[in-house]
Amino acid sequence: MSLTENYDLIIGPVANDSTLPVINDYMDGRYTKEEAVNHLLPQNLKDQFAFLTEKALKVLKFTGAREL
Repeated sequence: MSLTENYDLIIGPVANDSTLPVINDYMDGRYTKEEAVNHLLPQNLKDQFAFLTEKALKVLKFTGAREL
């Protein structure tokens, strides 16, 4: 059984493109543990939504679109 089998929807921050470089810099000793954690905090990241079941998808409602 996977961890996601008990959930219909999972919401969490999206990792940005700097995640792997920060981890590499920490592993190479360029960041302390505290510095690396600070760079990886999700304070500025957007949330992602994983709709894992039909039940979760059925609650979606299209409310409109806008051009960016």
